Amino acid sequence: IQSLKAFLDSIAYSDESPERSNRLAVLKAFFEAQGPRDHAEQHDVYLPDLFQTWSYAAQSNNESLLSAVPAVLALLLKTISSLIEFRDYGMRLCRTLLRNDQLKLFARGLTSNRTKEHIISPCVRLLTEIVSYDGGVVARNLYVQRDFTFRRLDVLLSLRRISSEGSFEDRQKPSIRYNAVRYLLANLKFQDHAAKSEILSQGKTSRALFKEIKEDSPEIINDILDVITKHVVLDKALPRNVKSRLLTDVNLGRIATLYNYDQGPQALHDKQKSVDKAAHEFLLLVCTSTDLGVLLSQSGWHPPGTDTESLEFADAEGPELIDLGLDSLGPFDRYHERVPVRNSTLASFLQGLRPYANTMQSELALAIFRAAPELVADYYFRKRSFTLDPKLTPTWLGYSAFVFSSIQLPVPAFCGRQDGYAATPPPTSLVIESILAQPLTQRVLTRCLNQNEELITFFAVRLLTVAFEKLEQVIHMFQASARNTNMWEQASRRLTAEFCRRSPKMKDVIEVFRSSSEDNVQQREAVAKLMVMYYKIVPQIAFEEKFDISLALVNSLSHINTGDEPSEDSKIRLRELENLLQIAGQSPNMRWWHKPESLSLSPFTTVLRLLVERPSGTPLKQIKALLRSILQHNAIIQQETHFSSLDSLVASLQDVRIRTSSAFVLHFLDNCIIRFIQKPVKYYEDLALISDPGSKLDTTTRTGPASLLFATLVEQWPFVAKSTEVREKLNIARWLARYLCYSKQIGEDQPLLAAVRDKLVHSVGDHDCRAVLEDAFKEQREDGFTLKQQIDDQDLRLNSAKESPQTTAPTLDIDEMLQKPQTEDRDHAGLIRWTRKEVQEAIEDGDIGDLVMCFCSGHEEIRKEALVNLDKFMAKLKTSSYVEWEQIYVLLGEFVETTRDMIAERPVPCFAGIFTSRALLVLADPLHFLYGKINKFLNKGPPWRIAKVPSYWIDKVLLHQPEDDDAHQKEVEWLLLTMIDGLRTKEVRVQLDRARKCN
Repeated sequence: IQSLKAFLDSIAYSDESPERSNRLAVLKAFFEAQGPRDHAEQHDVYLPDLFQTWSYAAQSNNESLLSAVPAVLALLLKTISSLIEFRDYGMRLCRTLLRNDQLKLFARGLTSNRTKEHIISPCVRLLTEIVSYDGGVVARNLYVQRDFTFRRLDVLLSLRRISSEGSFEDRQKPSIRYNAVRYLLANLKFQDHAAKSEILSQGKTSRALFKEIKEDSPEIINDILDVITKHVVLDKALPRNVKSRLLTDVNLGRIATLYNYDQGPQALHDKQKSVDKAAHEFLLLVCTSTDLGVLLSQSGWHPPGTDTESLEFADAEGPELIDLGLDSLGPFDRYHERVPVRNSTLASFLQGLRPYANTMQSELALAIFRAAPELVADYYFRKRSFTLDPKLTPTWLGYSAFVFSSIQLPVPAFCGRQDGYAATPPPTSLVIESILAQPLTQRVLTRCLNQNEELITFFAVRLLTVAFEKLEQVIHMFQASARNTNMWEQASRRLTAEFCRRSPKMKDVIEVFRSSSEDNVQQREAVAKLMVMYYKIVPQIAFEEKFDISLALVNSLSHINTGDEPSEDSKIRLRELENLLQIAGQSPNMRWWHKPESLSLSPFTTVLRLLVERPSGTPLKQIKALLRSILQHNAIIQQETHFSSLDSLVASLQDVRIRTSSAFVLHFLDNCIIRFIQKPVKYYEDLALISDPGSKLDTTTRTGPASLLFATLVEQWPFVAKSTEVREKLNIARWLARYLCYSKQIGEDQPLLAAVRDKLVHSVGDHDCRAVLEDAFKEQREDGFTLKQQIDDQDLRLNSAKESPQTTAPTLDIDEMLQKPQTEDRDHAGLIRWTRKEVQEAIEDGDIGDLVMCFCSGHEEIRKEALVNLDKFMAKLKTSSYVEWEQIYVLLGEFVETTRDMIAERPVPCFAGIFTSRALLVLADPLHFLYGKINKFLNKGPPWRIAKVPSYWIDKVLLHQPEDDDAHQKEVEWLLLTMIDGLRTKEVRVQLDRARKCN
């Protein structure tokens, strides 16, 4: 046997040579000599001498022979497996090995004591060669005898070399597990689908395969993952449930331990991947594809079973049912600690990952979240013990980066459903986990913002910004749902409220911005961006704090104007300026007309100068939109023409001959605008007197619109003409001529512009200035100068302007601009909706306001029922712990005393109901700008004279100072909206008409 082994080694492990060919000829002669002599002997034992020796060794318990015979048989099959001329001999040998007598010898070897490695391993190697021979031609025959050939396979997979004692050569030999793994992989390669399904269904075998995988060599690990990928996972003929039995959460977790595999100094083959990378690619494949056995199809943010509820709700819709919104779904947000998921295997597997310690594990977890959005909430619900309290440690940094990346994941289309939006929105408690997860509480984020470590603060700022952007996307998606828009809008409000509850207060963000160093341009830009998101998405939180952005904007403009910073810092400064401009456009506390000491111009004119000079990278569109809104809000320029008056103003300042001396022009313009802001009413009459000195304030005779800025220019030009040097005065005259020319091109009133030109000409004695002003309109014809040469704006269409240079104001359709008066709610859901909520929630959600509006119903039964319910609520309010209950109790009490005797005869005027419902929201917020005036109104006591209430509030709002300096416009807007909503009955419209005539 030893001689045969040496002979086979010389063939199997040598290159092509004449000597090897001679040995193959000898081997073939040996096979011919061992073969049957006639047809009757075809089924006799092949190579009988070897099998008799193996049988004798088993009978005599000769361990040396028990090891040597199967070893040399395995080497023999391995030697001839690649030689086509020896195929028949190999087939004959395999059939002999699978006969009953030899199978018993296999069983004897496989069931030996685990210490008998020298007996077990040759048997396993021989079985491996049998199943692999000629591409698995006898693999099915081997599996039929699985009672012998697969005996104790799960045990063999767990047997490693027990002792390291022995010679170096013995220690280098493969272990029993190595050979058993090779045998199992060979079966997965060459068995048919039925056999593979049965093998994979053996839970003990699959558990044993992966249990010890971390202790295997890189070579065998790569082979395990490669075979399972190609012959199991990607085998479409294998049923899904078979793959699922192999890829359990436990087995996936054991594969995940390979992320920390210590490969040591052993070098891998050139084509071999590192173990951690191979494991990562395998897990990414099986965990993110729905047809590979692990990932199941799911409904994203909609938990299993809620789709059925949605269908039942949709089927139950009808005009006869009362729309209770989300309250009709019962406990809508009942998921706070656990949530049912379809992918329970992946949910359990995710809990064992350590994304904070390994970037590949973090990438895997994020890929699973992307493929199965339902698992995000489940993951954070189970990770309640892990907090994000700011500690600059590797664990905190890793987990923070993972949470940040999970927020950056894209919003799943249709909330994760495959066939469009559901009838009902997903639970808010699940959606918020994908936007601002539970570890990110308000306390934690506030502490992060207040840290001295800039890295922690910057992380919190960027994380909140990304969360706001994702919240905005989700809200837009909710609004895009066409079905049951009321429920989706209500879910959107709840989601925003929950987000506000978890996010820091605006004052903390403002404090971070104020404390950021001027040199830390990155953090200042990031905080400014975050403040923009507050003002844009949750203005109710942003407006809680008064913040004057003027100083920050002035400093930013100063840095832009100097232009002495590195290019990278300059780009960041421009982004910061863009953010500050957006804040300034929304902040009610911005002082555009206050000229600080650090600037020679007001903030408004400084921003206008930036638009005129157009430094590289400047956000021109945002600046232009902001300036246009400011000018139109203050009525400085007209807004009736097709083209904007701001474009004509900017184009006139961009003239090449003016730009070299633009400082004097901008100072003159800045002075005119500030004077207009101080006394705007004066210039209304001045503009009318320019065209006709004897006329009164009447704009009906004009042929086109006109900007009030011209009245200020006419007033201030004589002072400049007398006190300014000739060169400066000439530059201003040239600018005025250009501005008049451009204003004519966009379609402003030509007679008035001509009158303005004449006024300017008569106010200056300098001949050059007079000549420039007199030729203001002629210049357009002489040098072919057009507005298109100066204004670079896609919205302008010069051809249309040339065809109709005198653009008239568009006709306004009042019915389209204003909503029609609301009609009575047929369902009267306000009668009972408040009973399902706490006192504070019922007031702030407007449910009590809806109950009050039921007093205005045209049905006497509804009015009486509303009175009973309001009395019940007042009793509940009196015994509650609500802080503002006293003022609200007084308001409702006075309303009841005013209307108690009225409801039996006629409906309560809608204005009284609208006013009461809006006053409820005012009293619920002590910081409201009308809080004091509402309380003074209540001090008058009941009953109210409803006919006098509109005129009372017209007087208090329009003719009295507001309690807050900047609240006048807000009060006027509140009053107008109240009156518009109250215009439902003829009586109220008559009363308002009388009030209009009296005031």
